[in-house]
Amino acid sequence: MKFFKVFALLLAGLFLTVGGRAFAAEADMQAFRAAYLQGMTFGKGYHLELMFHGPTFQSNVIADGYLQGNGAAVATGRLTWGYTDLTAGQTQQHEMPFYAERSGDAVTFYGQRNAVWEKESILGSLSWILDAVSSEDSNTKQSYAAAVKDVQVSETKNGQQRINITFDGQALSAVKDKAVRDRIANMSDADRQEALVSLDYLNRALAANNLQCTWTIDKATGETAMLTADLTEVMRSYAKAVLDDSYQGKISLSQEETDFLASIGYYYNLQLYLTRKDTPAQQVVIPAGVKSGAQDNDIFADIEREVISVAKK
Repeated sequence: MKFFKVFALLLAGLFLTVGGRAFAAEADMQAFRAAYLQGMTFGKGYHLELMFHGPTFQSNVIADGYLQGNGAAVATGRLTWGYTDLTAGQTQQHEMPFYAERSGDAVTFYGQRNAVWEKESILGSLSWILDAVSSEDSNTKQSYAAAVKDVQVSETKNGQQRINITFDGQALSAVKDKAVRDRIANMSDADRQEALVSLDYLNRALAANNLQCTWTIDKATGETAMLTADLTEVMRSYAKAVLDDSYQGKISLSQEETDFLASIGYYYNLQLYLTRKDTPAQQVVIPAGVKSGAQDNDIFADIEREVISVAKK
């Protein structure tokens, strides 16, 4: 299993989940549920910043994207990362332009390395995240509206209202589990098994944590202005769950995979910032030449090796 690829899937999407459960102050919960169930929307265009930082490795994703409908989405941006070699006392900086698209039950990343476009597909679990944000189906929204443990609604300032949301990790895991299993039912046996393995670890990571995010909405339109979340504990719990299975002899990991997961599980942090942006669909298009000419490859192999260096110190 390529674990950096699995984390790319996990981290690209977890923060987009939104919902509600009845432990919050009643007035705040009612305000939140009314906004979410009666028309709070994300819009079509968005700007994403994802920060993945540790002691010797730092990476930032900056991208503009567009929701195309029916769960499909496309994004374009740049991945930057820096690695510090503590022995040599030198820091190397890298940058990679990329495109990404979600269609059906897969996310495909196209990255340009050394003037060559490469691609890598990730099967699995973004469908439920996109559903939570963009679905207009009342049953789908009600399902996600059952997973919030606490809500605090701030006063409106400059036409915007901030909502601090705490998700019940176990409840969110149950909702997500059903959504993902429905989506992957028609996959091939091999692909479905791979997706289920990832799903099991993600369920365990979610169930072990209450998730917190801050959602800022435009009061006049009900549309999302900004969404922020700290995903560090979920990411670390995912890594530790895989390591636990390895220590118990349930799965076999290479030393490189073990070091990578140990680095993720104990040393790295992940923050996400999402803002609405009126990006025209025609500005977020993957060129035909990139899609047809990209070579299949493990785009993140060298990045994974740089991440694991901290586990060896």
